[in-house]
Amino acid sequence: MEIITSVNNQRVKDVANLKQKKYRTETGTFFAEGLRAVTEAVQFADVSELFFIKTEENKLTEIIKTAEEKGVRLYCVDEKVMAKLSDTKTPQGVLALIKMPEDSLQKLNPGTSSDNNAPVIILDRVQDPGNLGTIIRTADAVGALGIILLEGCVDAFSPKVVRASMGSLFHLPVIQDVFPEEALTWCYRHGYEPAATALKNAQNMYKADLSKKMAFIFGNEANGVAEELQAAAETRLFIPMAGQAESMNVAMAAGIILFEGLRQRKFFR
Repeated sequence: MEIITSVNNQRVKDVANLKQKKYRTETGTFFAEGLRAVTEAVQFADVSELFFIKTEENKLTEIIKTAEEKGVRLYCVDEKVMAKLSDTKTPQGVLALIKMPEDSLQKLNPGTSSDNNAPVIILDRVQDPGNLGTIIRTADAVGALGIILLEGCVDAFSPKVVRASMGSLFHLPVIQDVFPEEALTWCYRHGYEPAATALKNAQNMYKADLSKKMAFIFGNEANGVAEELQAAAETRLFIPMAGQAESMNVAMAAGIILFEGLRQRKFFR
């Protein structure tokens, strides 16, 4: 274990730079912070380094012990250093450096899921980190096979997305920078039906069969799913609403549709 007390330490500067996508891409690493996210990362991801403030808190002590047993390099830091590393105003005292997983559609293998009809989520130009993190968490909750991010989406490994996913980012594949044609080809090859959210020429989601292999396409916060993707989708869905709201937040819409799919797959009577 190494002790670091200077914010000018080169390792500290290097990790702090990972708040920027440029450095995450160059190094192939990102970080997660906070007890919950770090716990999930140590268990399910490829953690190479752990930075922490010395404490007697039992849960943090357990994380440190588990990380050490896995060969993770440990750094004990003070509050100033943790503040330099952290992307939050109130650091939680522990941060993990993680190697980015393989970024390939080949990671999406339907044969690895116990649910033969586990859905796939395709996101088109989703920009808000909170929305993406929430969708990742929801996808994890419904047992999705994985998430495909088309070109133009926010970086899934940015600190805000990692934080919003609450550890779910480490539970399922998230494939970035995919061309729409690649995503649709993958769907057809594996028997998934592309279903895009739309306001026109769409069917009521509660009347649609969502129990089969579905690839749900959710779009940009302001403009929705691109017209060409809507045209390419075999199915177009809308969420019926009783009030006067014209549309819904993309993360909320994804939650409603994904859980209706789960209900039909697992609990439909």
